[in-house]
Amino acid sequence: MAPIVSEEYKEKKRQEILQSAHACFAKKGFEASTVDDIVAHSGLSKGAIYNYFKSKDEIYLALMERQTKESGTKFTEAISERQTALDKLDYLINAYLDNDPNDEENKDLALVHFEFRLYSTRNPELKSTLTKRYKDFFVKLLAGIIKEGQEAGEFKNQLDPGTYADIFWAMVNGVTLQATIIEKYQYKAILKEMQTMFVEKLKA
Repeated sequence: MAPIVSEEYKEKKRQEILQSAHACFAKKGFEASTVDDIVAHSGLSKGAIYNYFKSKDEIYLALMERQTKESGTKFTEAISERQTALDKLDYLINAYLDNDPNDEENKDLALVHFEFRLYSTRNPELKSTLTKRYKDFFVKLLAGIIKEGQEAGEFKNQLDPGTYADIFWAMVNGVTLQATIIEKYQYKAILKEMQTMFVEKLKA
Protein backbone atom coordinates (compact mmCIF):
# COMPACT_ATOMS: atom_id res chain seq x y z
CA MET A 1 0.00 0.00 0.00
CA ALA A 2 1.33 3.46 -0.94
CA PRO A 3 2.04 5.74 2.01
CA ILE A 4 -0.59 8.39 2.76
CA VAL A 5 0.76 11.84 2.00
CA SER A 6 -0.72 14.76 3.91
CA GLU A 7 -1.99 17.92 2.23
CA GLU A 8 0.57 19.86 4.28
CA TYR A 9 3.39 17.76 2.82
CA LYS A 10 2.04 18.20 -0.73
CA GLU A 11 1.85 21.97 -0.32
CA LYS A 12 5.38 22.05 1.11
CA LYS A 13 6.74 20.18 -1.92
CA ARG A 14 4.74 22.36 -4.28
CA GLN A 15 6.24 25.50 -2.75
CA GLU A 16 9.75 24.00 -2.96
CA ILE A 17 9.23 23.47 -6.69
CA LEU A 18 7.97 27.01 -7.15
CA GLN A 19 10.91 28.48 -5.24
CA SER A 20 13.39 26.49 -7.35
CA ALA A 21 11.63 27.50 -10.56
CA HIS A 22 11.65 31.13 -9.45
CA ALA A 23 15.42 30.97 -8.92
CA CYS A 24 16.01 29.27 -12.30
CA PHE A 25 13.80 31.70 -14.23
CA ALA A 26 15.50 34.68 -12.58
CA LYS A 27 18.96 33.34 -13.43
CA LYS A 28 18.47 32.05 -16.99
CA GLY A 29 15.19 33.52 -18.19
CA PHE A 30 11.91 31.69 -18.74
CA GLU A 31 12.47 30.17 -22.18
CA ALA A 32 16.10 29.19 -21.53
CA SER A 33 15.22 27.42 -18.28
CA THR A 34 14.18 23.78 -18.44
CA VAL A 35 12.42 21.37 -16.13
CA ASP A 36 15.82 19.67 -15.78
CA ASP A 37 17.18 22.94 -14.36
CA ILE A 38 14.38 22.96 -11.81
CA VAL A 39 15.11 19.32 -11.01
CA ALA A 40 18.78 20.11 -10.42
CA HIS A 41 18.01 23.11 -8.24
CA SER A 42 15.27 21.47 -6.17
CA GLY A 43 16.86 18.04 -5.75
CA LEU A 44 13.52 16.45 -6.65
CA SER A 45 13.04 13.98 -9.49
CA LYS A 46 11.41 15.02 -12.75
CA GLY A 47 8.56 12.63 -11.99
CA ALA A 48 7.98 14.31 -8.64
CA ILE A 49 7.75 17.71 -10.31
CA TYR A 50 5.30 16.41 -12.92
CA ASN A 51 3.14 15.07 -10.08
CA TYR A 52 2.44 18.70 -9.19
CA PHE A 53 2.72 20.56 -12.50
CA LYS A 54 2.03 19.45 -16.07
CA SER A 55 4.46 21.86 -17.70
CA LYS A 56 6.87 24.75 -17.27
CA ASP A 57 4.05 27.11 -18.34
CA GLU A 58 1.89 25.83 -15.50
CA ILE A 59 4.73 26.37 -13.03
CA TYR A 60 5.12 29.98 -14.12
CA LEU A 61 1.37 30.60 -13.94
CA ALA A 62 1.40 29.22 -10.39
CA LEU A 63 4.20 31.64 -9.53
CA MET A 64 2.18 34.52 -10.95
CA GLU A 65 -0.91 33.43 -9.05
CA ARG A 66 1.09 33.35 -5.81
CA GLN A 67 2.52 36.79 -6.54
CA THR A 68 -0.95 38.17 -7.29
CA LYS A 69 -2.35 36.81 -4.03
CA GLU A 70 0.57 38.20 -2.02
CA SER A 71 0.35 41.59 -3.74
CA GLY A 72 -3.43 41.58 -3.41
CA THR A 73 -3.27 41.00 0.32
CA LYS A 74 -0.56 43.62 0.80
CA PHE A 75 -2.25 46.24 -1.38
CA THR A 76 -5.73 45.64 0.03
CA GLU A 77 -4.56 45.98 3.63
CA ALA A 78 -2.47 49.09 2.93
CA ILE A 79 -5.17 50.76 0.84
CA SER A 80 -7.87 50.12 3.46
CA GLU A 81 -5.77 52.08 5.98
CA ARG A 82 -5.77 55.20 3.77
CA GLN A 83 -8.67 57.62 3.91
CA THR A 84 -8.75 59.29 0.50
CA ALA A 85 -8.58 57.95 -3.04
CA LEU A 86 -5.60 60.22 -3.71
CA ASP A 87 -3.74 58.75 -0.72
CA LYS A 88 -4.46 55.25 -2.03
CA LEU A 89 -3.17 56.17 -5.47
CA ASP A 90 -0.04 57.70 -3.94
CA TYR A 91 0.56 54.48 -2.00
CA LEU A 92 0.48 52.39 -5.18
CA ILE A 93 2.86 54.70 -7.02
CA ASN A 94 5.24 54.69 -4.06
CA ALA A 95 5.15 50.88 -3.99
CA TYR A 96 6.49 50.87 -7.56
CA LEU A 97 8.98 53.64 -6.84
CA ASP A 98 10.40 51.34 -4.13
CA ASN A 99 10.63 48.47 -6.63
CA ASP A 100 13.16 50.02 -9.01
CA PRO A 101 14.06 47.51 -11.78
CA ASN A 102 17.51 49.11 -11.96
CA ASP A 103 18.28 47.41 -8.64
CA GLU A 104 19.95 44.03 -9.17
CA GLU A 105 17.50 42.10 -6.98
CA ASN A 106 14.58 43.35 -9.12
CA LYS A 107 16.00 43.44 -12.64
CA ASP A 108 16.14 39.71 -13.43
CA LEU A 109 12.60 39.14 -12.16
CA ALA A 110 11.26 42.07 -14.18
CA LEU A 111 12.93 40.70 -17.31
CA VAL A 112 11.45 37.24 -16.76
CA HIS A 113 8.02 38.76 -16.24
CA PHE A 114 8.12 40.64 -19.56
CA GLU A 115 9.64 37.64 -21.32
CA PHE A 116 6.73 35.45 -20.22
CA ARG A 117 4.19 38.06 -21.29
CA LEU A 118 5.71 38.14 -24.78
CA TYR A 119 5.87 34.34 -24.86
CA SER A 120 2.17 34.13 -23.90
CA THR A 121 1.11 36.12 -26.99
CA ARG A 122 1.82 33.02 -29.10
CA ASN A 123 -0.37 30.84 -26.89
CA PRO A 124 -4.10 31.77 -26.87
CA GLU A 125 -4.78 29.89 -23.62
CA LEU A 126 -1.93 31.60 -21.76
CA LYS A 127 -2.85 34.97 -23.24
CA SER A 128 -6.42 34.54 -22.04
CA THR A 129 -5.23 33.59 -18.55
CA LEU A 130 -2.95 36.62 -18.27
CA THR A 131 -5.66 38.92 -19.63
CA LYS A 132 -8.12 37.66 -17.02
CA ARG A 133 -5.53 38.16 -14.27
CA TYR A 134 -4.87 41.70 -15.45
CA LYS A 135 -8.55 42.66 -15.58
CA ASP A 136 -9.67 40.84 -12.42
CA PHE A 137 -6.92 42.21 -10.20
CA PHE A 138 -5.01 45.17 -11.63
CA VAL A 139 -7.76 46.99 -13.54
CA LYS A 140 -10.36 46.26 -10.88
CA LEU A 141 -8.07 47.62 -8.15
CA LEU A 142 -7.38 50.94 -9.90
CA ALA A 143 -10.88 51.41 -11.25
CA GLY A 144 -12.21 50.95 -7.71
CA ILE A 145 -9.92 53.68 -6.37
CA ILE A 146 -10.87 56.05 -9.19
CA LYS A 147 -14.61 55.42 -8.68
CA GLU A 148 -14.17 56.09 -4.97
CA GLY A 149 -12.41 59.36 -5.79
CA GLN A 150 -15.21 60.37 -8.14
CA GLU A 151 -17.88 59.64 -5.52
CA ALA A 152 -15.94 61.71 -2.97
CA GLY A 153 -15.52 64.63 -5.36
CA GLU A 154 -11.73 64.19 -5.61
CA PHE A 155 -11.67 63.11 -9.27
CA LYS A 156 -13.54 64.25 -12.40
CA ASN A 157 -16.81 62.35 -12.88
CA GLN A 158 -16.69 62.33 -16.69
CA LEU A 159 -13.56 60.14 -16.81
CA ASP A 160 -14.02 56.42 -17.38
CA PRO A 161 -12.43 54.50 -14.45
CA GLY A 162 -11.60 51.45 -16.56
CA THR A 163 -9.84 53.52 -19.20
CA TYR A 164 -7.79 55.37 -16.61
CA ALA A 165 -6.93 52.13 -14.83
CA ASP A 166 -5.53 50.91 -18.15
CA ILE A 167 -3.58 54.15 -18.53
CA PHE A 168 -2.12 53.78 -15.03
CA TRP A 169 -0.84 50.25 -15.66
CA ALA A 170 0.45 51.17 -19.14
CA MET A 171 2.41 53.93 -17.42
CA VAL A 172 3.86 51.64 -14.72
CA ASN A 173 4.60 48.73 -17.06
CA GLY A 174 6.05 51.00 -19.72
CA VAL A 175 8.52 52.74 -17.44
CA THR A 176 9.48 49.39 -15.86
CA LEU A 177 10.16 47.86 -19.29
CA GLN A 178 12.23 50.87 -20.34
CA ALA A 179 14.33 50.56 -17.18
CA THR A 180 15.11 46.90 -17.95
CA ILE A 181 16.39 47.56 -21.47
CA ILE A 182 17.93 51.04 -21.36
CA GLU A 183 21.14 51.72 -19.45
CA LYS A 184 21.01 54.29 -16.64
CA TYR A 185 17.31 54.91 -17.23
CA GLN A 186 15.87 57.48 -14.80
CA TYR A 187 13.09 55.21 -13.60
CA LYS A 188 12.15 57.05 -10.41
CA ALA A 189 12.30 60.56 -11.87
CA ILE A 190 10.19 59.58 -14.87
CA LEU A 191 7.64 57.65 -12.82
CA LYS A 192 7.26 60.61 -10.44
CA GLU A 193 6.65 62.95 -13.40
CA MET A 194 4.09 60.51 -14.81
CA GLN A 195 2.42 60.44 -11.40
CA THR A 196 2.08 64.23 -11.43
CA MET A 197 0.59 64.22 -14.94
CA PHE A 198 -1.81 61.38 -14.16
CA VAL A 199 -3.07 62.88 -10.89
CA GLU A 200 -3.54 66.33 -12.46
CA LYS A 201 -5.68 64.75 -15.17
CA LEU A 202 -7.83 62.97 -12.57
CA LYS A 203 -8.31 65.82 -10.11
CA ALA A 204 -11.67 67.56 -10.05
